Amino acid sequence: MTKYFFTLVVCCILLNSHYVKAQVSWDGSLELEQRYFWEADTTTGLASGQTSARLEMEFFKGWNNGDDQIVFEPFARLDSQDDERSHADIRQLIWTHYGSNWEFSIGLGKVFWGVTESQHLVDIINQTDGVENIDGEDKLGQPMLRYQTFNNYGNFDFYLLPYFRTRTFAGADSRLNGGFVVNNDEQQFESSKGESHIDYAFRYDNTFGDWGVGLSWFDGTSREADIFRLFDPTTLSSTPYYAQITQFGADVQVTTDAWLLKLEAIERNFDETISQDYTAATIGAEYTFVGVFGSVYDIGVLAEYSWDERAENATSPFQNDLFMGARLALNDINSSDLLFGISSDFDFSNSRSIFLEASTRFATAFTANLEIRYFSSDDSQDLLFNFRDHSFIQLGVEYFFD
Repeated sequence: MTKYFFTLVVCCILLNSHYVKAQVSWDGSLELEQRYFWEADTTTGLASGQTSARLEMEFFKGWNNGDDQIVFEPFARLDSQDDERSHADIRQLIWTHYGSNWEFSIGLGKVFWGVTESQHLVDIINQTDGVENIDGEDKLGQPMLRYQTFNNYGNFDFYLLPYFRTRTFAGADSRLNGGFVVNNDEQQFESSKGESHIDYAFRYDNTFGDWGVGLSWFDGTSREADIFRLFDPTTLSSTPYYAQITQFGADVQVTTDAWLLKLEAIERNFDETISQDYTAATIGAEYTFVGVFGSVYDIGVLAEYSWDERAENATSPFQNDLFMGARLALNDINSSDLLFGISSDFDFSNSRSIFLEASTRFATAFTANLEIRYFSSDDSQDLLFNFRDHSFIQLGVEYFFD
């Protein structure tokens, strides 16, 4: 992080520290996690077991009659196998001031855009923490200045992003590194300013009856690293390259009774001519059966189709794919739930990715988490091919404290 940005954040906090009527809370969780790969790694001979511990905490302080608040979320993981996965981060350290119809925030924050389940095309503010999991759901904290205003015409959200954070990738000792090593300590940028390039973003969202609509624009350094441009076939390693892009996005969700209809679409344009501009979209539907068979259980079934104009040249595995899934909520005192999904690639007929996630609370302060991921592919041109021997089952026990 640049010292100037952090100095500004600290000054904002100190200038507001004289308010004495404050609401303060500390809480967090500690999880022990065991991952097991049930297929042998015939290429590198890496271990089949992987153990790790994760600590997450949140500090919250509110004052000035609730008009000001600070959120601090430190994060750390220690991994037995992948040195790159043993890491720490500040997910959030952000001060927010609330006006009558506006908000201003400064610091490291987390922002999520999108409505679909299988992938989040429009979500572009935060960088992906690629060592946490293969699903791309975990994000690094992003330095930002954010201004929001709300009125009868909708919500307007403006971002100034003064510092770029590079993506984290699984290390040489990871079973999930995709078959080659990305040099996490080396990067190349299209912009001569590198990580100090200032990015800008804007989002508008509003509700029109059953329709929720979001429109977004981003201009700056791509959060997606190009790991194929600077690939060295002799060492099977790559140096990530970050291009300058402009992205226009739209996300729509229609809610009618038990139905959810969803759409995310983007158009991404590159400043340099060597990269291919493209359009991509994900469209889907979800239906929830409430109280099935006279029980308290709810089952949601969903289907989504993803398309990418670049077809087999796409850098995402969701270029011509169908995702189908089901979500089970037991609605019990233990908040037990289960999510199942399968993705099939129409361009590679034998390419499939299956996952199952489940969790339940026990003994008041504990939660058991289960995750299973299965990968199948027999075509070397498929991005999933290098994961074909790395299906795994993962069990975690999480303790919550305050």
